[in-house]
Amino acid sequence: MSTREYAVITGASSGIGAATARALAANGYHVIAAARRVDKLAALAAESENIEAVELDVTSQSSVDALVAKLGNAPVSVLVHSAGGAFDADSVMDSDPELWQKTFDINVVGAVRMVKAITPLFREHRKGHIVLITSTAAHRTYENGGSYAAAKFGEASLVDTLRLELNGEPIRVTEIA
Repeated sequence: MSTREYAVITGASSGIGAATARALAANGYHVIAAARRVDKLAALAAESENIEAVELDVTSQSSVDALVAKLGNAPVSVLVHSAGGAFDADSVMDSDPELWQKTFDINVVGAVRMVKAITPLFREHRKGHIVLITSTAAHRTYENGGSYAAAKFGEASLVDTLRLELNGEPIRVTEIA
């Protein structure tokens, strides 16, 4: 593996994740662009020799473990967890708890899986930056957005908790809402 710094980006197949992959690649990072939609990742990777496409489902621990195995001892210094989504627009009373579960699994539990997987590399290389992409919904609720707002509140709380728990280590934690 190269001695360049690595950035791992989840949800890199579109939107903020893809834009972040492009920006970091343009700034010299070896970007591991990770997502479920490998066709879109392949197109993204074709744009730059600094972008490597890797299939990843943050809701699957075995998928996260496979990514970490692929990384080996790479000098990862940035994790951007952009994978996420909203899957309903129902009132709480009309909502489907299964969709709440799905929303929490990708937005909150997926972020926890990735932080736990990548932080040991940060510690080994004595530096790192965790960036969690939340939403303004993490700070203000709205009608028919209960599952998404609750999940993003959870992710924002994870940011605050990580700041306390990683205090004193050379690891930064940033929330982008």
